[in-house]
Amino acid sequence: MTNIFRSEEMTLCQLYLQPDAAYSCISELGELGIVQFRDLNPNVNAFQRKFVNEVGQ
Repeated sequence: MTNIFRSEEMTLCQLYLQPDAAYSCISELGELGIVQFRDLNPNVNAFQRKFVNEVGQ
C-alpha cells in the first residue's frame, strides 16, 4: 500500500524516438499518466518549437 504523502520512486531517462513514431509514443505515455516531461529547451519560444501546429489542434 502506498502512502499518499510519499512520492513514487522516479528514474530520469532520455528517449530517442523515430520522428514517425514519436507522436504516438509520447501520446500513449501521456494518456497513461506515468511520465513527467522536462523542457530541455526553455529558451526557445513556444511558437518556434516543432509540432506547434499539432499541439494547437
